[in-house]
Amino acid sequence: MGSENLHIIIPGCWFDLQLRLPKRSLLACSSDYFRAMFKSYTQESKANVIHLQVVSPTGLQHVLDFIYTSLLPLSFESLEDTLEAASYLQVTDAIGLCNQYLVNNLALENCCFSANVARKFYLPDALAATEKYIVNNLWKLLDLDLSGLLENQKTRIILLGGGTASEGLITDVVAFDVYNHKWRALTQVQDRVQNHSVCVVGNFLYVLGGEIENGAPGDTKTGKNLSVTNKVHRYDPRFNTWTQTTGMLEKRCQFSCCVLGKDIFAIGGRGGDGSLHSSVEVYNISRDRWTKARELPCKMHGHASAICKNTIYISGGKYSDPANTSKDVYSLSSLEGQWMKQAPMSIARFGHQMATIREAIFTFLGLYEPFSEIERYDPDQNQWTRLRPLIYDRFCYGLAVVEETALLIGGKKWQNSQEVPTQDVVGYDIDNDGWEEICKAPSYGHKLKQ
Repeated sequence: MGSENLHIIIPGCWFDLQLRLPKRSLLACSSDYFRAMFKSYTQESKANVIHLQVVSPTGLQHVLDFIYTSLLPLSFESLEDTLEAASYLQVTDAIGLCNQYLVNNLALENCCFSANVARKFYLPDALAATEKYIVNNLWKLLDLDLSGLLENQKTRIILLGGGTASEGLITDVVAFDVYNHKWRALTQVQDRVQNHSVCVVGNFLYVLGGEIENGAPGDTKTGKNLSVTNKVHRYDPRFNTWTQTTGMLEKRCQFSCCVLGKDIFAIGGRGGDGSLHSSVEVYNISRDRWTKARELPCKMHGHASAICKNTIYISGGKYSDPANTSKDVYSLSSLEGQWMKQAPMSIARFGHQMATIREAIFTFLGLYEPFSEIERYDPDQNQWTRLRPLIYDRFCYGLAVVEETALLIGGKKWQNSQEVPTQDVVGYDIDNDGWEEICKAPSYGHKLKQ
């Protein structure tokens, strides 16, 4: 090995380490990377200057200090830089100390960050510990309203499920950046599904029930073979992974789901044999268990639900008689309470959507409505008010609320007595009681969550 001073160059920085022979040997003993570099047959073994692709000078300095002193300065602020350098230089002892640092310092404010770091640098022990910590402290995290579960903290709308006339049901999931108006591919759902429900709890996305298409994608020769399911899948945006959780007690499609407090409610719907449900079931996330709750006053499907002032409201749908669409509205304020009938909508609706904005409930278009009108419900006054209609009819669309603007995304409309898809994304401004076109959406999907 050479005995001259050794200079290390990394992007944007120059290190003059003044390394003599013994220190070169120490580097080689501590780092598999330097051991290979300083072998007698390599150019670098006698070079005065070597180039490293480590990005952070801080990380490199920490690792070199550890090699010479056996002391590794660690903090959450510099941990990623240190791990990057230790991984690049293959200093396994330093990587092990970083792994242990994450395990020993888990707290509510850093556990999500720690999980992302453990995943990024493949630290299985730290990843297992952080996952366990998050599960055991999920409700504390929800109370803190931490956004760290998402690596991308920008507001995103997730569009999933549904399909196209040419391809049938699809598995693609796309994300919409509401500020840049850009769509991008995100992941894929586990099943090709329609008439399902979605909800978000703690920045985890849940996909519940629906009708699953069997057979090969796009297989138009054999026709669609749809079966109603009770499956529940959870999407983890930190790692872009899906996990199948405990299924609902009953198979459901064309039902509604919502989150009240710490529970997911699955309400009514149509079962696998075509019969309608009046049943309601509740999912306890921490226990991964479904239990029965207070039944609806009657069997229904195609209704909508929303949460307002810690109370569940459901509206519309169809009852046992398929010919009649309902205007009825019911509310439930607690697990122990009764479903209470409220003032009915002025328009009977089926397959429609509801959203809560400024402590008022808005109902939007459903299937086969003769007019494109929307309504607002005031829970304090128990009163409905008609608002400005959408210019064009629309159904099977997605609905999301962003900064008090309701966005209707994609779906279908009637044109020359035929159902045709639309890619328009339109927004409703509650202050001006007006609509405006925002952008175009992908040409598939009808369920989404923010």
